[in-house]
Amino acid sequence: MGVKELFVAIATLLFRNRTLWRDLKEGTPGKEFNVLREYAVPVIALVQLAKFPLIGVPQPAMFFAIINFLVDIAVLYLMTGGVVYLVARERSESVKAMMLNVVCYSMTPVWLFELFYFTGRWSWLFALTAISYSLVIGKNGLTCILDLEPAASRPVLRNTVFFVVMVNIVAFLLLNAAMRLFNF
Repeated sequence: MGVKELFVAIATLLFRNRTLWRDLKEGTPGKEFNVLREYAVPVIALVQLAKFPLIGVPQPAMFFAIINFLVDIAVLYLMTGGVVYLVARERSESVKAMMLNVVCYSMTPVWLFELFYFTGRWSWLFALTAISYSLVIGKNGLTCILDLEPAASRPVLRNTVFFVVMVNIVAFLLLNAAMRLFNF
């Protein structure tokens, strides 16, 4: 995926995510797409590179970007495993693979809003907004891909929301601790 396709995918996800979920559900057979390698890692890396001018000091910015990248990847893997466990226990392998797509795509607002975590006391507001929008995108993705009925899916979605929010809060606290460590 090139840079132009990456930005198109981000814009589609943020502003027309139901279209993206329908396209992913229908899929194009024969085309192999690794969402981790071709979408999630480049988005996380672009956000980390965008932080360099915000920080201004190259060496601490580099160390902070590396720590932040590792935390984001660890959170991504943890959330993927947790969501697959909570939602798709008895489902097929193709549905479990689609769960990875849902988690990777729905985490995009959280990764993008990390640029605003340097705003001091306002950072909680940005984190809350990012997590909320991430939950909306994830819910749309889960209901579209799994064809969940609203009444039967409430406990599953509630547990998934609780898990995602807790993991993101821990990640936010870890990133704030790293910011304090590097005196940002």
